[in-house]
Amino acid sequence: MQWSLSRSVPLSRSVNWSAPRALALSFMPVLGCGVLAFFALCAATLQPRPGQEWMVMPALIVVGALLVAIHLLHLWLINRTLRGG
Repeated sequence: MQWSLSRSVPLSRSVNWSAPRALALSFMPVLGCGVLAFFALCAATLQPRPGQEWMVMPALIVVGALLVAIHLLHLWLINRTLRGG
């Protein structure tokens, strides 16, 4: 969804534009798969700095957890908007 950034309507809560449901709900998983694939490709092909070899898996886990948390926030915001408050 996109809200107005216009200064003419202060604190406008009306939605200007809304994506189709399938597009809105598939955006975060597709983005997450792309980001995790990029990180996995980098982890498989690039050499970490000496002494930082152990940080590859924890970094992938943190990035994956953040993507899941952001997707849950996205779903919560959609639910809150649809229920009106």
